[in-house]
Amino acid sequence: MTGSTATQLEGLSSLIMTAPTWKRSAAIMVLLGVAIEFMAWLGGLDPHDFGAHFGLLGFTLPGLIALGLTRPLVRMYGRDITWDWSGLIALIALVICVIVSYTPLLLFARDYLPLFYASSLGIIFAVRLLLLVTVVDRSVARMLAPALIQSLFATLFWATVIPGILVYSVVLHIFLGLGTWFIVWILERPMKAALGVSPLAFANAFMAYLIEGSHALEEFFREMGEAVRVEQATIFFRREGKEEAVFTVPGVHPGPLGEIGGSNLPKILYDALGCPAVIAHGASTHDFNPVSASEIEKVVAAVEEGRRTATWSATATQPVRADSGSVSVLAQAFGDTALLVATRSPLITDDLDYAVGLAIMKAGERHFAHVAFVDAHNSFPCLPPPVLLASPLAEEYREAAEEAFAALVDAPQVPFAAGFARVDVPFTREEGFGDLGIMAMVVRTDDKEALYLVFDGNNIHEGVRDELRDMFLEDFDECEIMTSDTHVVNTVSGMNPVGLAVPLESFSPLAREAADLARADAAPASAAGTTATCRDIVVFGSQRITQLAGLVTGSVGIVAPLALVILIVAFLSTVTVFFLLAG
Repeated sequence: MTGSTATQLEGLSSLIMTAPTWKRSAAIMVLLGVAIEFMAWLGGLDPHDFGAHFGLLGFTLPGLIALGLTRPLVRMYGRDITWDWSGLIALIALVICVIVSYTPLLLFARDYLPLFYASSLGIIFAVRLLLLVTVVDRSVARMLAPALIQSLFATLFWATVIPGILVYSVVLHIFLGLGTWFIVWILERPMKAALGVSPLAFANAFMAYLIEGSHALEEFFREMGEAVRVEQATIFFRREGKEEAVFTVPGVHPGPLGEIGGSNLPKILYDALGCPAVIAHGASTHDFNPVSASEIEKVVAAVEEGRRTATWSATATQPVRADSGSVSVLAQAFGDTALLVATRSPLITDDLDYAVGLAIMKAGERHFAHVAFVDAHNSFPCLPPPVLLASPLAEEYREAAEEAFAALVDAPQVPFAAGFARVDVPFTREEGFGDLGIMAMVVRTDDKEALYLVFDGNNIHEGVRDELRDMFLEDFDECEIMTSDTHVVNTVSGMNPVGLAVPLESFSPLAREAADLARADAAPASAAGTTATCRDIVVFGSQRITQLAGLVTGSVGIVAPLALVILIVAFLSTVTVFFLLAG
């Protein structure tokens, strides 16, 4: 995935929008109608003139009728749309109707208002049809009736007042309807050719998810996904007088956004483990997004299987840090298991390709039976491309990991204590914090203490990790700040790191609380590492999410000018046919 396509992927989240309440849309429609009539009165129109009461009767009334009838008509075809979206679509059509009706009057006499109004009715039919096939149902045939209601009512209402409007409107609706069908046909071709799926089917499923929480989108992703096997390293901890705890590093990616696919992987995995746990972020990109939350059950099953065959050890090394180039690794060994946490902070860090992490894990298996490699995911001023295997950055990660392995092999192992804690935060997903809040693990070996702190979020705002680490190094010998990379926080923007919406001073006391609780929870412990092979997990697949992002954002970019050209051609064709019929 290049930097540009990564940006396109982030742009998918910007397509998420919520409709204003239907009451607000209705109020705006009424206010627009009143404003138009007020301006007509200021213009000196006679109360009996065509335009004197046109604001409420020509624009507002058809809009309110459409607001009330669109949803029932949609539901007749087994689909659904909220009242809010019904109101928004009616409002958009009303605004376009006003613009098309009145803007040309800057160049033409006021007597032409009936002609331009009649033209606007055909145009808003086409606009409503495009919106409905995008939001509700890709079938043009099924969306014809809901799309027609606003313009059809206005046409019939004014047929006895405006001479010729009925014939002109019918011809215009036919031509613009055909033009809209052509737009839909062109819009669907690129994605069907590339991925074998319909972009409007994707849009319908996406809107169904936003409107009613439908799982149709996950089925859509399953059709285009592919099954993979990934390795997940986990360290189990048994502690005297305490319940068992877990530090685990998923091999799949918690994306793409919102509640879609595996976006809430950390929370689902945490709940399934049923004990104190730290869910870190492994080396994985959006190619490894599970297509649905149900795929995470396979991860849980693999981890639980590994728990039953684990070999326990009551010793650990002290924490060590190794550096190569821009990469710094905090490492610690527990018996035959090595834990490595890699960062480039304060430089930009985002996803590492799965192959990079797997190569490091396999290299470490020359010295240890199991390697848990964590991408700290903790510095985010902008969206960089992932780190790919054999790239200069990947080599820095590999070399830093090799130095860490060498230091751990030579380091003596001693009895240790481990403590765990999780602190809920009073911040929302929109503010960058996921459902797990802050997770902490403290490991004490002799007189050395290491703090592993994980925010349930998607990366950390640039500089925040370093300020937190400096704060904790006053009390701990070593520390690393990480994120789980949960994508439930990406419902407004793809750029929503911890520390961007909420300043550090507002959540640093909560981070301190998590660290103090984990320290207080520490008890003599033994550890067992496992490397679970998670089989046949259906993920988006290699480069699929990149292709999807590029095609969707590209389609959005071309649809407006394409639609404008086609509708203008259809409109001119209608005018020609109308005058031929009139002649």
